[in-house]
Amino acid sequence: MSRTVLRTLTSRTAMNIVNILLILLLIHGVYEVLVSLPQVSTLQHRMEDVLEGLGTILVALGVALEERETLLRFFGVYPADLTPMQSRIDHHCHGYGLLLLLVGLFIEVAVYAIRMPNLETIDFDPALLLIGAVLCAVGAVLLMRLSWLIWRAPHEAA
Repeated sequence: MSRTVLRTLTSRTAMNIVNILLILLLIHGVYEVLVSLPQVSTLQHRMEDVLEGLGTILVALGVALEERETLLRFFGVYPADLTPMQSRIDHHCHGYGLLLLLVGLFIEVAVYAIRMPNLETIDFDPALLLIGAVLCAVGAVLLMRLSWLIWRAPHEAA
């Protein structure tokens, strides 16, 4: 893969476009779950699927962000293109990537607690679904903060 393509795909602009799309997806998912809560008995599986999918996306994104620097080194973009700004972006991506990974895992745990065989959670299912939705909202807020930090990276003190 050429260094130019990798630099473009991992640029601040590309990352923020992906972040904004995922923020919108997370907000829509939270909305769908919250609107469906009154009908949890009939829409529960749909709500579980939405949360599980969003959790998986956050886990995948978290891993990719957390290892941005490692990937760029592996593909030979670094150290030649490593600037102080890129180093700051890598630092932010590492920390927020780990947070997104954990949030995504906890969303999946909430869903799996409902689906786990031989564990009667029927009374707690709406609460677990609500916890998953809240964690999705937390993921959206983390992505907003990361997008802001990435965008202002050139203006941070070195």
